[in-house]
Amino acid sequence: MNKLNAETIGNTLLKAKGHLEFHLLDILKSRNITKYRLAMMTNIRYDTICNYCSGNVTLINVEYLKIFCYILDCKISDIMTYVEDK
Repeated sequence: MNKLNAETIGNTLLKAKGHLEFHLLDILKSRNITKYRLAMMTNIRYDTICNYCSGNVTLINVEYLKIFCYILDCKISDIMTYVEDK
């Protein structure tokens, strides 16, 4: 039985066997930028920045990711990665 048949939620939605890891805090530390400073630079709420730094994100905002990439001159894959659970 393949993944599409064996691992669905209900009858339609595939259940992912992995999770997203956020690396925004690592990028900020490597560039000596505080969460507060990033909030001021981007006009994104400090609490939201903290959530992206801690990985406590329930709804990913694509605009925020684009802003982070632009301001920090990085790729989305630098900010977050998908890790398959074993």
